[in-house]
Amino acid sequence: MTGKELVQNFFIEGYEKQNYDFVLNSLAPDYVDRSPAGARGARAAADILKAVAGMFGELKVEVLDLFAEGDMVAARVRYSGIHTGDWMGVAATGRRVSFEALEHFRVTGGVIAESWGYWPDREIEELLRR
Repeated sequence: MTGKELVQNFFIEGYEKQNYDFVLNSLAPDYVDRSPAGARGARAAADILKAVAGMFGELKVEVLDLFAEGDMVAARVRYSGIHTGDWMGVAATGRRVSFEALEHFRVTGGVIAESWGYWPDREIEELLRR
């Protein structure tokens, strides 16, 4: 599987299908998330995806752009779902939300070793508070 295929599958299996075994097998044991979430290790990353599933029900992921250069893969992704759990202090609203995020991954040895995620936290919070 190429790095691009691995990342594409990571989004679908991890976020949409909640296939956490796939997530655990897709990440290096010493995986590092360099975003504010800051997961250290595959299990911590899977826990973050589980938390997101609790915040946004019926979560769908559309990979809008996917680029690879060397061991780096970059993705622009649209997430959409129903706000079903607390997000940054905003209690569940039941509203449907959609937002785009940028994610970057370093793939080595057939697994994701590092990632950098840029979610529009303020934009999401504003959508939920309307």
